[in-house]
Amino acid sequence: MATKYDWPAADDRSLIGKRHNRVDGPEKARGAAKYSYDRNLDGMLFAKLVTSTVPHGRIVGIDTSRAEKAPGYKGHVNILNVGDEVQWAGAEILAICADTEEHVRDVAAAVTVLYESMPHWVKDEDVEKAGEANRVKPAKDDTKGPDLEEAWKSADATVEGYYGLAVITHCCLEPHGQVVDWTGDEITVYASTQAVARIPGDLAKGLSRDEKIGTVAADSIHVITPYMGGGFGSKFNIDTWGIACAKLSKMTGKPVKLMLDRDEELMVAGGRPSDFGNIKIGAKKDGTLVAYESETWSTGGIAGRRSPPVT
Repeated sequence: MATKYDWPAADDRSLIGKRHNRVDGPEKARGAAKYSYDRNLDGMLFAKLVTSTVPHGRIVGIDTSRAEKAPGYKGHVNILNVGDEVQWAGAEILAICADTEEHVRDVAAAVTVLYESMPHWVKDEDVEKAGEANRVKPAKDDTKGPDLEEAWKSADATVEGYYGLAVITHCCLEPHGQVVDWTGDEITVYASTQAVARIPGDLAKGLSRDEKIGTVAADSIHVITPYMGGGFGSKFNIDTWGIACAKLSKMTGKPVKLMLDRDEELMVAGGRPSDFGNIKIGAKKDGTLVAYESETWSTGGIAGRRSPPVT
């Protein structure tokens, strides 16, 4: 590519090909770097998600009475409600908080959620097993295209195959989550995020959907992320647990930490959706491609779902 500048000679390069110390290297190497998971504020409460135990169903009951009587319980907020549909095992139902990590595990386990079971699809390698209800019909296209029959006849060689890519999780070493400290009209979020500038707007929008809270200004939300333990494209959104964590802080008047457990990280924190297909391709002896045909299908991924407001 031509430019108006000459490429610098090796002796004149200040960055390329030179060894440079990482600015954050010493703090990380000696364990002094503070991640969101490391934030432990005075009076902080600990939160945990209660997630769906069924892969597909409709919620017919949520009972928190035992949890509310358990030692250390401080509050909870629903993410889904009775009547809502869950579409995968691990879907976020509610967030609950307590005074210690040990207590919050106990209060979360004391929540009972009842479901009306619905059909579900597990192995996406075979699209025929999904059923017609789960298949997206292709849009009708009346555009006159090339004569495929003649194209296939003109091919000197054809190759057919079935190919597939399974779901791959991001598996960040530091799981998704945050510590939220809502004090007065100011909200401080210690977020494990790749998008510090985006979080205030997303959180303000999510909180403002709640009539009990009212409008929240994005400029009242301060996001702090000195270090992040891996994101790989999955840590851009505030997510349902971020909104729930802020609501718990508002409700209790205390800072709240909600970081996903490893199993939750793998189930709901995002990943690359699967993709499978039957492929056929035709070519001339000189390598010219003359015909291509494919039937492909993919899972929608977590981003393809409905995102209900946290209530």
